[in-house]
Order: sequence, then C-alpha cells, then structure tokens
Amino acid sequence: MIEQRDWVGTPDADAAAELIAAAPLDLTEKQWEGTLVALVAVMEAAFRRAGLDEEQATRLALAGMLAQAEYAGGRQIYIPQGMRLRNALRDAEIYRRAKRGNIAQLVTEYGLTEVRVYEIIRQQRQLHLARVQRNFDF
Repeated sequence: MIEQRDWVGTPDADAAAELIAAAPLDLTEKQWEGTLVALVAVMEAAFRRAGLDEEQATRLALAGMLAQAEYAGGRQIYIPQGMRLRNALRDAEIYRRAKRGNIAQLVTEYGLTEVRVYEIIRQQRQLHLARVQRNFDF
C-alpha cells in the first residue's frame, strides 16, 4: 500500500491541540460560541504552521469562518476526519489542477495510477456539475 502524502502540512491531533491551548481567544464560551472559538483557533493554528504571522493568521481564520457561516450558517454539516477527509481534499485538488498533458505529473506527485486519477477527475466533475446545475424535477 502506498503511504498517503501530507501535501497540506496538516498538524496531527496532538499538535493541533497544543497550538490551540497555546493561544486561546478571549470569547464567551457559550455552546455555539465555544465551537466558534475552537474552529477559529484551529484555522489560526493551521495558518501559523503554514508560516503566517499571528495577525495574518487571525485575519484569515476570521475571514474563513465568515465565509463558512455565509455558506452554511444555521445548518448542520458533516465533515469527515482522517484519511476520508484528506482523500476528499486531495481529489478536489487533483481536479482543480488537472489539465490536458499533466496527468502523468499528477500520477507521480500523488502516487496514484493513471486510471485512478481519471476516475477522480470524472467523480469531481460530476460533483462540481451537480453543484452548479440544480436537479430540476418537473
């Protein structure tokens, strides 16, 4: 089995917990507000690990949370963990980067077969089309 490459430099659970504990935000700890604090802290920690300074990381974390709230505010959404999430993000990145002539590069970079890369592109295309073309049942 090929080991999955960590192409986003994602911290493991312990590293993320350490980063969150090291720089807690001073916000009210009500139920949803506590979750918001944790989500902002996780995003901020990820941006810090990517090399941004504290101010930039905080600004981007807050902007990211505002964007998520505009998209999914008030709804419960499911986000998987572990390899399922990492593979889904990898697949979205492969689709975003796929162009004619660069499939061999993607195969090498992600350690996948050519057939698997084409399957991913097909699946992602269907997901993206479904997102922009609503299913009209007349």
